[in-house]
Amino acid sequence: MIFLLLVVLYFIVILGLGLYAHRCTKKTPEDYFLANRSFGSIILFFTLIATNFSAFTFLGFAGNAYKTGFGQYGIMAFGTGIMAIMFFVIGRKVWILGKEKGYITPPELIGDRFNSTSLRLLFMGIMVIFTIPYLATQAIGAGILLQNMAGIEMQIGAIIVMIIIMFYVLFGGMRGSGWTDVIQGIIMIVAMTLAVIFIASSLGGFEAANIAAYANSPKLFSRPGGGEYFLPQIWFSFMLLWIFADPMFPQIFSRFYTAKNQKSLKMAMILYPLVVSFLFLFPVLIGVWAHGAGINPESSDMVLPMMVEKYAAPVYAFVMIGALAALMSTADSQLLSLSTMLSRDIPYKKKKGREILIGKILIIVLAIFAILFVIGGYDPSVGIMGTLVKTTFSGLAVLCPTTIAALYWKRATKWGCIISIIGGEISIFLFQFKLIPNHGFLSAIWAIFISIILLIVVSYITKKEDIKFK
Repeated sequence: MIFLLLVVLYFIVILGLGLYAHRCTKKTPEDYFLANRSFGSIILFFTLIATNFSAFTFLGFAGNAYKTGFGQYGIMAFGTGIMAIMFFVIGRKVWILGKEKGYITPPELIGDRFNSTSLRLLFMGIMVIFTIPYLATQAIGAGILLQNMAGIEMQIGAIIVMIIIMFYVLFGGMRGSGWTDVIQGIIMIVAMTLAVIFIASSLGGFEAANIAAYANSPKLFSRPGGGEYFLPQIWFSFMLLWIFADPMFPQIFSRFYTAKNQKSLKMAMILYPLVVSFLFLFPVLIGVWAHGAGINPESSDMVLPMMVEKYAAPVYAFVMIGALAALMSTADSQLLSLSTMLSRDIPYKKKKGREILIGKILIIVLAIFAILFVIGGYDPSVGIMGTLVKTTFSGLAVLCPTTIAALYWKRATKWGCIISIIGGEISIFLFQFKLIPNHGFLSAIWAIFISIILLIVVSYITKKEDIKFK
């Protein structure tokens, strides 16, 4: 009952912020889709944190640590922290060009750089196709939480949350998404912190919890970890994966445009790894401690909720609200960024004043697609994290070489980028289904390497186009 009351209160606050943002938003594409490029350091930092911390932070992350051990902290915290460098390498240049030329979407910048509608559509198509599974996992995470907390069937709970997200994004646009991200970011950081403190206290302290877990599963405390997962190839793969994949999330890329100035981007780059370094340790601790605490979940994604329910009962409801905040703050950003791309980057005759309306219609359509994926696309055996690595992260990482080339390499050509993207995506399919051996590396790493080679080779053998910007 307490959980349901908190959920209702939380939904009311979020919807209220969305409605208030609607009143403050002008009826222009730049204001609705990018909050008029006005996010200062605090809002930009929290919206980047909240957007990137999703269902996997509370569910998939702890579940993976339960299966494989403390190595999860290294590949996630260090890799994701290093990714913040891309806020400067890619984000700064994107912000400059967006402000100078009025770009609103990632494909818009890429397509204009090479004066190529085909490349723009390809870039957009890859972003949309591989982000929908990521969007759907947020709804799946919500369904899992509501099923566990309130007895609501998983699919029904996922649909309810998806509809609520859809409504406040429809009303508030980017401004509503950014403002709610601040609230949701604070909630999820406090919730995760309270969870690990209460659980540690119930288990006799941090040292006692680790000793009990070590006595039960010592392999989780050293490489190669549970299931001998953390081989050198996997470490290397994940270090590179986050650097190439995370900036290509359309919800992250789009936020580079929203910065008020370069100072906001620099501050986010500095603060982001600091928060990641301590916050990502908490779900790993909880996942590993579950072995010493005697938790045996049917699905590894349920490790954190079960640990909190048993050993942190006083804050159980609040921590689950934190989990909802994490996944909803990612889903709202994904809905908005995808609808923005589809409304702006598909070539059709745009009537004046209709772009925002079309974007809103597409938000509804995309929410329906995500719901359909929930119904038929989730595999509990691989969990949330496994689903994302196999789909979203791999597919989007292939776009990074083209993006860097567009921003920094004058000799790059549109055909070099097109072949790079197509070749990279085909290679992911071949490696994923083991038609070509991956030798222990993630499929995405081979795909990135192949994409870079194809980009360089094809660019040198095809005609160089006029550079649209420097």
